[in-house]
Amino acid sequence: MNHSLKCLMVAVLAAAASFSVQARSGHEGHGNSHASHDGFGDPAKAVAPEGVTVTDCWIRALPNRLPSAAYFTLNNAGTQDAVLIGAQSSAFGKVMLHANKTVNGMAAMVHADKVVVPAGGHFEFSPGGHHVMLEQPTADLQIGKRLPITFWFESDQAITSDCDIRSPAGLK
Repeated sequence: MNHSLKCLMVAVLAAAASFSVQARSGHEGHGNSHASHDGFGDPAKAVAPEGVTVTDCWIRALPNRLPSAAYFTLNNAGTQDAVLIGAQSSAFGKVMLHANKTVNGMAAMVHADKVVVPAGGHFEFSPGGHHVMLEQPTADLQIGKRLPITFWFESDQAITSDCDIRSPAGLK
């Protein structure tokens, strides 16, 4: 086996082990009552934060009902900061805000209690950065379909956005 192939195999195994540890590490006990969709009110009755929109929302479809992630951009044309505190979707048993960080030279996912979207600015959730972790899907994700995710902000404000389901590579 050549050196390049060995390096690739080691990298894939390390990434798989890291992902597996994160998936099993129990996202329970983050101290956030909004860790699952059960901790929020009725999204149909919630008012959106002034000037805040969600754009380019997509979900990475992974096989075998593995945990996946949602990526999107929050835009805030309002005059006050908007504080995202969680998300929910009836299509998943657990929905959490996460960020990727490097800890001791290793990539790791960490829970994010909140994300501040500055007034007049935006905040991007993207692969390798912040994302919404989606666990325990209630059905297989079908590429090309759409699923709603409700994004919850402080003061019981919320926005629901239909998100495209894309391939693991992010392709439509």
